[in-house]
Amino acid sequence: MPQKTKIIFITTFIIVGIIILGFYFWSSKNPSVSTTNTQSSWYQSFNPFGNGSQVATTPITNNETSTEVQNQDQGTSTTPVNKFYQITDFSVAGATFLDDIRPIAVNPNTQVVQAPEPARVVISPDTKAGRIEIQKFLNTTLSLKPQLATTGVLDKKTVDAIKSFQKLNNLGVTGKIDTFTAPYFTKIAQGGATTPIRTTEIAPSIRYVERMNGHIYKMFLDTKNKEKISNSTIPSIYETFFDNTGNTFVYRYLSEDKSINSFMASLGAPSGEFLPQNISDFSTSIDKTKFFYITENNNGASGVVGTFGNTKKDIVFNSPFTEWLSQWDNNQKIYLTTKPSYTANGTIFVLNTTTKTTTKVFGGVPGLTTLVNHNGSLVLFSTSTSSGPKLSIFDIKKHTTKELDRYGLSDKCVWSIDNITIYCSVPNVINGNQYPDSWYQGLVSFDDFFIKINSTTGDSETIANSTSETPVDGTNLFLDKQEKTLFFTNKKDSTLWGLGLNN
Repeated sequence: MPQKTKIIFITTFIIVGIIILGFYFWSSKNPSVSTTNTQSSWYQSFNPFGNGSQVATTPITNNETSTEVQNQDQGTSTTPVNKFYQITDFSVAGATFLDDIRPIAVNPNTQVVQAPEPARVVISPDTKAGRIEIQKFLNTTLSLKPQLATTGVLDKKTVDAIKSFQKLNNLGVTGKIDTFTAPYFTKIAQGGATTPIRTTEIAPSIRYVERMNGHIYKMFLDTKNKEKISNSTIPSIYETFFDNTGNTFVYRYLSEDKSINSFMASLGAPSGEFLPQNISDFSTSIDKTKFFYITENNNGASGVVGTFGNTKKDIVFNSPFTEWLSQWDNNQKIYLTTKPSYTANGTIFVLNTTTKTTTKVFGGVPGLTTLVNHNGSLVLFSTSTSSGPKLSIFDIKKHTTKELDRYGLSDKCVWSIDNITIYCSVPNVINGNQYPDSWYQGLVSFDDFFIKINSTTGDSETIANSTSETPVDGTNLFLDKQEKTLFFTNKKDSTLWGLGLNN
């Protein structure tokens, strides 16, 4: 072969080889052109513990202080898309669900003259005649067969019928004619009185507070129309707690001297009330009529119960320990959990606000975080393990524990009104094992998927995965009354979001 031909052949071979190698290295760094990497990356955008070399499908211990765990997405349905929607483009300090009043929109071109309606009054359960009316109402409304005996005695059959009515109307299933149930039991007023044509209607809404300035907004869920309802400015609100009307609330923020201020105010009121400084923990009752807070004293800490819009307070708890987190159940009992850390074992107690006594529920759990259901029968809790926080259920009556096949934190969950179902925002991947500390401190952020857990069976179903749309780190979860929408705060930027449940 001529020398010139050899040189051309060798040169061509080298050039082709360089092109092939260059394309190989380029494609290996670009998953979008790889034929083997079809899944989106699970890694967090910020991870102080180090990412490791691969995504784990089971818990893996990388070293003594860092682990990476991938929750297995084992839902029974495919992950839907476009179920998330962002409600605010600013950080929020608190939000709540309400049945709100709004004017009825009338089209003047199609308006029909409406006949006045008979006036109705709420049936009182405090008299025998009222209880007979309630039994008649249940017989008619529920089409009971056999029907309840109209004796005016709220026997077991009547209580069961009330529970059925409450469940049908998505009310707390108490079997009592309580504050939320009573307005549903009405009768036509005597004397043939009539009510005027309605100009307003009740519609589901949420209220929320802008963290930067304390302004309050509301949004009706059916129309997504938003409206600012208060522009009174208090800078840098950290958190807000609403009462059951949404009109009275407690702002919590830092003063210039770094003291924690808690200010209770009402919409339209000329002034408000400052609660004691440096309240370390604040929570509201399930019906949002009362609140509980903890302050330090010379002997440790005191717990105080108050009522929204009322200056009267009652000390119900004293402890030599100061670090507590509180939550309520429907029975006006308060559950106190020691502030969690992966370095310490935690304990949960129940406080009877009537007798002012505490009873241990369970303890000795490292990094314990808790979430009690509405009737105080079950506790969802997380335990710090070498591979991250694991979720479990504790049955208070049976004193038994059921482990769930999920990693996550109870802070990222909410109980359904049925006291069985739990909705959780769980991380796709958990890096490290110093939980819940590193998540509380903002050192770690999650990309979550949302699941529905049956606490009886332990089965779970995937609702949606945020990595399919906009990755979010869910916290402060709450539901609307019909449990059709799950609301949460994205911890990454404190914006407010909604997630359709399609129940």
